[in-house]
Amino acid sequence: MAEKLPIAIVIPHAGLALPPELAARVALTPAQIFNEADVYVDQLFDFREAVLHWVCFPYARALLDVNRPDDTALTRPGDGIVKWQTSYGTAVYPPHQIPDADLTRQLTQRYWQSWHEQLATVARDERVKLVIDAHSMAAVGPGKYDDPGKLRPSVSVGNLGDTNGEPVGDRPWRVTAVPDLTRRFAQRLGELLADVPVLAEVGAETAVNDPFYGGYDLMAHGQASQPWLMIEVNRALYVGAQDGDTPPSPPNAAQIALIRQRLWQAILDLLSWLG
Repeated sequence: MAEKLPIAIVIPHAGLALPPELAARVALTPAQIFNEADVYVDQLFDFREAVLHWVCFPYARALLDVNRPDDTALTRPGDGIVKWQTSYGTAVYPPHQIPDADLTRQLTQRYWQSWHEQLATVARDERVKLVIDAHSMAAVGPGKYDDPGKLRPSVSVGNLGDTNGEPVGDRPWRVTAVPDLTRRFAQRLGELLADVPVLAEVGAETAVNDPFYGGYDLMAHGQASQPWLMIEVNRALYVGAQDGDTPPSPPNAAQIALIRQRLWQAILDLLSWLG
């Protein structure tokens, strides 16, 4: 067996399963759950046989979001660990079925705490030289996000900094990878994905910390010694246009395989730059 590379891949939002504690009360349709997920990111980043750590949360992000802080004051309304509305503004539960404070705490302890224990193990592993926080994004910003109706780039890289990857003075954390490395990686991803046919309109070819600079995974664990970088792949490259009710589509095997090969090349290049 080939020696595994000193890389960790973490995937918080690709799952579609319903937690058993919530399945009977959910008001969302399968389409609404599908369109909230970073759907098929577990296939885009399926390098599990080649890396030291590959961690994927199996449950639907429409219900549980492990990439949020355990403090609702730091999240958009309904967009905390236990969701009560989607990014398109649809109610997750009927009013009388919204999880109460006790159930919310139980779910947080059972799922969120376990996820972050796994990521803490990754951050402590001195063998790991690079962590990729793997995501995808809708082609157009959903109505309840900060970029409603805006076309998004084909790919974006996040390090908790500004659009040049530089630190932002009023944020209580440092960047999770040096700015030059972050910009170079974003540029390389853009080059490698430039000839991938798009299934819906996109904005820029590539971006840094736009439309997202990173979530709680980077904030809580990316302050470790190894660089942590978030990748957001636009679903226009392999799913197409979406809104909250777009019917689910099966995986586009050809597009996913092509993108996966390009992502892996970019990650290998990044690892080589790290020495």
